[in-house]
Amino acid sequence: MKTFRLKTKNVGWLGAAVLLLAGVGTAWALDINALVLRELKQDGKYLKLNYSGMLYDQGIQQLARSRLLEKVETLDLNTHNIGDEGAEALAQSKYLQNLKVLYLFNNQIESDGVKALFESKAYPKLTTISLFGNKIGTQGAEAIAESQAIMSLESLDLTGNQIGDEGLKALAQSEVMSHIKELLLANNGISDQGLKFLSQSKHLVHLEILDLGENKIGPDGIQSLADSKTLTRLKILSLKNNKLGDQGMLSMTQSPVFKNLIELDLQWNGITTQGALYLGNSKVLLGLQFLRMWGNEIGEKGVAAILTKLKGIKNPLYPSAASD
Repeated sequence: MKTFRLKTKNVGWLGAAVLLLAGVGTAWALDINALVLRELKQDGKYLKLNYSGMLYDQGIQQLARSRLLEKVETLDLNTHNIGDEGAEALAQSKYLQNLKVLYLFNNQIESDGVKALFESKAYPKLTTISLFGNKIGTQGAEAIAESQAIMSLESLDLTGNQIGDEGLKALAQSEVMSHIKELLLANNGISDQGLKFLSQSKHLVHLEILDLGENKIGPDGIQSLADSKTLTRLKILSLKNNKLGDQGMLSMTQSPVFKNLIELDLQWNGITTQGALYLGNSKVLLGLQFLRMWGNEIGEKGVAAILTKLKGIKNPLYPSAASD
């Protein structure tokens, strides 16, 4: 690469970098580099391209070829209309060796793009990836599960990708999950059968945060979770907008699987006063600090039963408790 000797002491780091890049690449590449230089933070370790407009696949292809990514540890590319071609470009980048956190939420990535991302050895330090709001489906989840390249993942967000029960089965049986502490699976068409697969996983021994909101989980699914031999480290659990009912509450409140919970979201689950009484009488949920019950019909009696017994709760758990 052609280099330049700067003849003035008044050219700052930004100007110097632009000059160094001036002899390389296309006009589009220069535009990308200018955007990167403007948005790089934390001594080049953090990059969020939030003022660039949508980059689409073409912009991501140019970004992936930029040497300015060499120090980046956190890369936020949310809402850029990135598809499989853009994902494949990231997977082929030579400059992401230090990447630890990758945010790709609210894009258009499908199963082929996910396969490329998880087959790549371009980012050996990656621990966190968000694919929230893409289109990976069951095949995308299976591609993640088959990865041999990304084995240190601690946080995986697949919210809103419709991976279904079979996609969850593949993940639950995968060694890729062996270091996972946070797993976000809201709005994925998961039913009781999917919860059975999850609960039987031998790999999720480190899981602490689990989001299963907005799925199709009923009492049988919660019973599977309650019977798990693996998921005993859970601290934060969201089950909002499912179909647990009072029977689901009975299973949950009696299982030692949930003894470490500090935060529990049960909004919109068809829970009545009886379910609230089960919660209030639980011997395993005594460590709860945040409990969300909006959208259930637990009544004043249910509110009182919970707040009288579970004294660690810090938030108003129900509209009628807002003044407490």
